[in-house]
Parts: sequence; C-alpha cells; structure tokens
Amino acid sequence: MNARTEFNPGLVTSDFWQCLLASLSQGVCVFDANHCVSLFNPCLPEILDVPPEFLASCPSLREIYDFQMQRGDFAGAGHPLAQPQQEALPEGAPAAVPDHFLRLKHLGRTVQVQTRRFAGVGLIQTFVDISDYVQAEAGRKRANQLLFATQALAELGGWEVDLQSQHVTWTDGVYRIFDTTPQSFTPTPDALRALFTAQALVTEELSYQSTDQATSNHEFELEMLTLKGRRIWLHSRGTTSWVNGHAVKRTAIVQDITRRKQTELALRDSEARWKLALESVGDGLWDLQVQTGEQYLSPNLLRIYGYEEGELQSCVDAIDALIHPEDLGRQQHDRQAHFEGMTPTYSNEHRVLCKDGNWKWVHSRGMVISRDTQGQPLRMIGTHADITERKSADALVWQQAHFDALTGLPNRRLMRERLVQEIKKCRRSEQKLALLFIDLDHFKEVNDTLGHDRGDDLLVEAARRIQHCLRETDTVARMGGDEFTVIISELSDEANLHSILAKLLNALSAVFQLGLEQVFVSASMGVTVFPNDTEEVEDLLKNADQALYVAKAAGRNRFSFFTAALQEAAMQRAQLIHDLREALPAQEFFMVYQPIVNLANGKIQKAEALIRWQHPRRGLISPADFIPVAESSGLIVELGEWVFAQAAAQVQAWRTHLHPQFQISVNKSPLQFENPNASHVPWINQLQALGLPGESVVVEITEGLLLSTSNGVVEELLKLRNEGINVSLDDFGTGYSSL
Repeated sequence: MNARTEFNPGLVTSDFWQCLLASLSQGVCVFDANHCVSLFNPCLPEILDVPPEFLASCPSLREIYDFQMQRGDFAGAGHPLAQPQQEALPEGAPAAVPDHFLRLKHLGRTVQVQTRRFAGVGLIQTFVDISDYVQAEAGRKRANQLLFATQALAELGGWEVDLQSQHVTWTDGVYRIFDTTPQSFTPTPDALRALFTAQALVTEELSYQSTDQATSNHEFELEMLTLKGRRIWLHSRGTTSWVNGHAVKRTAIVQDITRRKQTELALRDSEARWKLALESVGDGLWDLQVQTGEQYLSPNLLRIYGYEEGELQSCVDAIDALIHPEDLGRQQHDRQAHFEGMTPTYSNEHRVLCKDGNWKWVHSRGMVISRDTQGQPLRMIGTHADITERKSADALVWQQAHFDALTGLPNRRLMRERLVQEIKKCRRSEQKLALLFIDLDHFKEVNDTLGHDRGDDLLVEAARRIQHCLRETDTVARMGGDEFTVIISELSDEANLHSILAKLLNALSAVFQLGLEQVFVSASMGVTVFPNDTEEVEDLLKNADQALYVAKAAGRNRFSFFTAALQEAAMQRAQLIHDLREALPAQEFFMVYQPIVNLANGKIQKAEALIRWQHPRRGLISPADFIPVAESSGLIVELGEWVFAQAAAQVQAWRTHLHPQFQISVNKSPLQFENPNASHVPWINQLQALGLPGESVVVEITEGLLLSTSNGVVEELLKLRNEGINVSLDDFGTGYSSL
C-alpha cells in the first residue's frame, strides 16, 4: 500500500499561485475584504477589455463597474450593484454582489461572471467569454422556431416508431395535425390504431412486408381520423429499418393534404359537370397530358369523327395525323403559342379526316390548366365542335358576296380586290396591266324583244367567249347588266393588247344562237393601262369608264384607249352637267320652232319645237352636246317638261293667230316614258287647262322606244293615243329601219 501525501496549503508559495492563475484560460480576480483588487491573472484584462494598469491600481469593484458602465457595457441592463430592493448598507460597507450574472460588453461579446465569497477575507470572481456558446444557442433557438413555423405552415410533422421498444415519437407538427397536444395524448402503437381508417390500416400493414434489405422506403396517402373525430388525409413518406427480415424502426414525415384532396375532389366534380354540359350540346371533349402526349377523347368526340371507342390511339400524334395537311401547320402553331403563354386560350379551326373518308371542319378550343415550376404546360383540356355546316354556309355567303350568280364570274367587289392585288404585284415586278370596261351593244333590244331568259343566255355565252379570249391568270368580272370588266395582268408588250382587243370584238360580234333565235350584238370597250395612265385604283376605274363612253359615242363595236384628251373631255362633261342643273332655274334655255311646210299647198300649219341653251359664259351650246348629257344624267325629264309647257303655250297662241288646226311636234325622251315623275301634271291635263285638244300636239319618239316591251312604255303610248295626241317616229331610217 502506497503512502498518501496530504496537501498542506501552508507550504504553497505566492509564486505557485501566480503560476497557477497564469495557466487558467478564464479570468480570475481576487478582491480583499473592502472589495478592492488584490490579485488577477494575465488573461483578465483581455476578457474584460480593460487596461492592465487600471487593474494593477487596485480599483474597487464599484470603480470597475462604473468604468464599464461609462463605456456602454451591460447593454442597458443597469448597474450590477444597483439593487434598490435591498436595505441601505452602512456607510463605507461594500455593496452586495450578485453570485452569477451575464454581461454584454460594448463590443458585443458576452461574459459570464460568477462570484465566490470568503467570510472576513473578500471574494473571488471568475470571468468566462461565452459569446460563441450564446450565439450558437441563439441560432439553435432561431432554427427551432423556423422549423416549428415551417412545419406549421406546411402542415408537416415527424413520426418515428421503435417497433422493438414499442415507443412512438411525435413532433409538435404531428400533434397539431391530429388536433391534440403532448399533454392531452400519449402516442403508443395501440393508441394509434384508433386513428387509422380500415383502408388506412390495410395500406399500413401491407407496407411492412418482409424484405432482405437493411432499409426500405415507403410513400403513400392515408385517410385517418383526428382525436376530435375529423377525417383528414395524410401523405406519409419515410424509411423502415430491417433486421433479419423484421422491421425494427420506421421514421416518416407526414403532411396534412386534406385541402389538396378536397380540391381534387371538387375539381373532379367540376370536370364531370362541365363534361356533361358540353357533351349535352354536342361538343366533343379532349384532355391532353402535354409531357407524355397521352390524350383522352370523349365518346362524343369519337362520334364526330365516326369512330368507336378503342379505334383511335389515345395520343396527340394520332389525332394530329387526321388533320388536313393545309391546316396542320397553323393548328400546331396556335397550340404551341398557347403552350408558351402567348395567348390566353387556344382556338383553331381545321379539317379532320373522318372514318368514312370525308373531311369535317371542327373548331378546337382549349386551355392549359396546370404548369410545372418552370412554367412548362402539364395538362390541357378543351373541346371540338363540328362546324362543317357553318363553314359551308360561310363559303356560300362568300361565294354569293364575291361572284355573279348568273355567269359565275367575279362580281364588282372581287374584281376590285383583285385589281388592288394585281397593282401591288405590278409595282413589285415593274410590269403593266390593262383594265377593260366592256359593254354589249343593243343588249337591251334583245332583252325587250326576246325576253329576259334569252337575255340571260346571251350574257352567259358572252362571259364564256370573253374568258376564252384571255389567259387563266387574267380576271373577267360581271359588273351588272351587260357590263363586264377585264384585268389583263403581267402585260409586258402593249402590242399584244391590240390583238387581244380585236379578238374580243370578233368573238362578241359573232352570231349568238339563243334557242331557235339567232342574235347579233357587238361590244364597246374602254381601255386604260397601269401605270401609263395612272397608278391609283379609282382613277383606273374612271379612265376605263371614260374610254368606254367615247367608244360608244363613236359608233360602238370598237375599243377606245384612255387619253389625256378624254380626261379633259370628262372634266368638261362633268362641268356641263353642273351647269345644266343651274341652267333651268336661271332661265338660260329658249325655244325655236322649225316650220313644217305642206308641199301640196305651200302652207305652214305645223312646226317642230327645238330647245336651245344660251350659256352665260360659253355662249350658244348645241343640243347635240347637251341633250346626251341631260339624258345620261337624268336631267332630261325636267327639261322635257319645261319644253312641253313652252310648246303648249306657243301652239295656243298660233291656233289663235295663224290657224285653228296648228300642231307643234315635241320630242319625248325614252327616259320620260320609262321613269315618269308622279308629281308632274300629265300632258293632256296641261292641254285641257289651256283649252287645247290632244291633236294640237304631236309627240316624237325613237324606233327603239317603239320596240320596247316594257309595260310602262306601252301604257304611256296607249294613253297618248286615247287622248288624241299623235305619235310620230323621229329619225326614221337611221336606226332599225335603216337599209
């Protein structure tokens, strides 16, 4: 047995204590009975961040605290020696010092201070810098608070079962999920069974099937009951530890997914309702899983295409393969634009090949209803509506709006659209085009003599002949009545244009076989060239019309090119029409009478009334210049009424002074017969008002009017005869009766 050496404090020297204090990592300060520093180790000034000289001056404990307070220590906690609750100490007695406290230095470091008292001797204080520990503990608390808040927000919790010790551990999140607290419920394997529904127990037990692996993973959804009896859904994901094929421990993270499940159920109900609603109105439904290309097609959609269930593959490529090649590119572009978020919804009309080989028009509409975190589309739903009938109706409306029903030619609207496009092409290619206005000569006479059906047959044949003279790239349009328009595009040589015009004249002047009747007509044509004459659409149309007017005035069965002189003539004609409208109110017209001599006796008992126009600036204007303009503008009706009134007054005077049987002949325009003005007083009434018989006036008409089959013209002629007014043919031998 070894001899034990006992420690004798009396043998310890001052050097020993100095050496011992110097070796300590914590600060040590010894105070005497008056609480003044008597000894401190070297690391104390560093821990307290005070000068060694200050401590070496043997300051009192209060002086040290005062120094530290002045520089900002204790972080507003107050002076350590300030204790108002204690009784007042005798003067000069040292203040009571707390046994233990923490202080925060002005530089942010935390120091733990402990005090040990020795009766009648003094006290010893130790100082330890615990800043790192305090910061770590604060970090741990913040992390715990964050974890707690995160689990609460995500409705998450941790769940561990030690199957060997039958011990169950729940985190606060699990207690919260099950509507309880650690104080109210202690989780044990037996107690937990009451929280599982029957189906959840089956799922849980199946997950404990034996395995040779050391660990296994599980993930499933369970319907469970809380301690308050509320049904909830949990998503469980975790690992199980195995030893010799037996499960020994399971650790899992569980999340309350009740709201998600309710949303999914509501969504399924909503989908069922809108599917039922859309199916009931005849639309077909489709549901596309964008990432996989799998596509659900409703029975109604399959019926639109003529298929039964199972006859079409449930993938987007199989459906796209049925789209018409001309429509596929646009359809895919519209769908991709919606995938990329460029359009709020997807909408496209295209043709689909049905099972019977026919094409159907469908209107496909849809919307992406879910996307991943990167914004990529996941699911898209939509409908197909059969719009074949609407498309057919639209095509018919477009056809009727753009084509002439009789000849099948483009109408005025489509001709204008094509003219605009052809002008753009000519500007790009620096080529020319010719615009022709064609008017059939004497077509009205054919209509009047043979009837409108034969007139329609003539128009159809004329349209065919015009087309036969042109290329497929040229446009022939019917403007209405017997007027046609031709656009000759890509005109490289104007010399070729003359041959085309001659060919058209010959084709239209050849005999027309209309049933049993043979008819001869001709054509007048006005021609203008782009860009020689003008570069504007409206000006081209006016130019061709002016040139046609010249061709008809020159004798018909010919063509006339637009010239600058024609433009000038058209402007003069427009000015003439303007002046005509003002001439009658301004009393610029006057009458002259050409006597008619009876060759048998040389007497003058008749005269023809002739109108003359004394223009205030241009002087006397020939009737050959203004009568055609008055007829074409419709002013001839008012002018004719004025002429008759003047002639009636004159024949009254001459019957009184010259001869009681005097007659005056008055020309009556065909327009006055065809468009009588109901507000005008009938001529026989005007004569009766003057006391004149009907035979005092002779009405001169043209042969064309005599041949008219119009009911209105025949009725007017019969009225004249019945009232005793004579009718004569003007210019006999120059028209139909010409040899």
